[in-house]
Amino acid sequence: MKNSILKILKLFIDFLSIQHTKLLTKTEINLPYNSLSPTDNAEKVDDYLNALEWALNKRDKIKNIAIAGPYGAGKSSIINTFRNRCKSNNDYKFLPISLATFKEEKNSETTIPETKDDLLRLIELSILQQLFYHEKDTKIPDSRFKKIKIQKNSYSLLITIGLLIFTTSFLHIVFPDFLAKFYLKELPAQNSFFFHYLSVLIIAFGILLIVYSSIRTLKRLSVKKLGINNASIEIDDKISKSILNNHIDEILYFFEVTKYNIVIIEDLDRFEQTDVFTKLREINLLINNSKKIENDVVFIYAIRDDMFQDKDRTKFFDFMIPVIPVINSSNSNDKLLKLIELNKYKISESLVDDISLFIDDMRLLYNIMNEYHVYFKKLNESLSQDKLLAMIVYKNIYPNDFTKLSQNKGELYSTITNRYQYIIEKTSEINNQIIELKNEIEKLENAELNSTKELRMIYLYKIIEKISQENPSYPFHSFRVGHSSRANALKFEGIFSILVRQCTSVHSTINADFRFVTICFE
Repeated sequence: MKNSILKILKLFIDFLSIQHTKLLTKTEINLPYNSLSPTDNAEKVDDYLNALEWALNKRDKIKNIAIAGPYGAGKSSIINTFRNRCKSNNDYKFLPISLATFKEEKNSETTIPETKDDLLRLIELSILQQLFYHEKDTKIPDSRFKKIKIQKNSYSLLITIGLLIFTTSFLHIVFPDFLAKFYLKELPAQNSFFFHYLSVLIIAFGILLIVYSSIRTLKRLSVKKLGINNASIEIDDKISKSILNNHIDEILYFFEVTKYNIVIIEDLDRFEQTDVFTKLREINLLINNSKKIENDVVFIYAIRDDMFQDKDRTKFFDFMIPVIPVINSSNSNDKLLKLIELNKYKISESLVDDISLFIDDMRLLYNIMNEYHVYFKKLNESLSQDKLLAMIVYKNIYPNDFTKLSQNKGELYSTITNRYQYIIEKTSEINNQIIELKNEIEKLENAELNSTKELRMIYLYKIIEKISQENPSYPFHSFRVGHSSRANALKFEGIFSILVRQCTSVHSTINADFRFVTICFE
């Protein structure tokens, strides 16, 4: 008895504790973290939103819209912000489809055709799955795609009671004597007429439900082969070459019974398969040309700028919105400095200028600062914050090599362990250069000229060398000094002194026929 009372009290205390937790006002802890997910309240995107709204207002002509920009430019944030601002607009019914994958495909020229076809089928299958799994079963009751349905206990109980009532009514009409054996009390004769017609109504309603459910079940079957002689039926459960083409009737039915008129497709460009865009454009054309579908359906694609070559992308889309990246390597230092100043980190501005050259994505920047804060709090705060931030940047840009560092492997580990050998090699190289320069200086110091005429000839040679460098198209042949064409005339003191005293600039004129240079003194 005592244990039972304790158990009851414990259950009651647990219940009160749960209710107390729910009623408490949750206070948000102010921590310097930033979400890496696209935001639905982006700043400075009004121009993009206005362009997108303009295109959607012309849905009778514009059916395929591309929001193009590099990775991390903020395409998803623009779309989410537009959806957030259009919540009260009943004209827009959004259907998001995301095919996020982080496996970059190789060049299509080296892709095996069978592998490419399989990849296309998987992409189409994923699109089809997201299309139908987004909606409730009650909205698409005639779809042949089967889903796992969660039946509530109340629903199962109702079905059980209904079957019992139907079975009892059937026995009352067909086998009344058999059912009478189970009566605890004989039914009054005056009520037999009422029970009879009530049973008939229940049986009729039950048969109606059975036939209705059977028709819906038969409509979902896809018969591939029907053999009369062998009396065999085979149901098609294999993937065809084109998933979207094979199930185009399902797609048209989906848009016929639902109100979606804007389909948002993201991350499809990661697969590097332009054939999928062609297929989706055909699907969009079939949807909008179908007389069963009243709404104009627009497909919005978030793609990279370099997804299509040359002018091909203008053939796929009816309208394109270019997105300028919010952050790049030229302005990421400003973003970093703001976060550092906001959180009062002691990080030098010179380091921020250096590492910002490697940061060109807002998600990357946020993740670096998120991880930095965790490491900063977990490790000794006396550590150099500059060095810690540098390691976190390296961890985010080269995660594989950073992981190998803890295993005494990788490029960074090799660089650190071999730094002394590197210093020795560089020191030896610099010392050799110093020795060569000293030898050259010694040769110059030991060089002796026999006379002033030789010195003048060296000066003259340098003038000729300069003329040849300025006019490489016309090789030097000869020159004139005043009225004399003798080169040796310059080595005499009289003419050379005139050159030194009066020549403020040397002008060379070239005769293309004779290829000689005339030096005039001014």
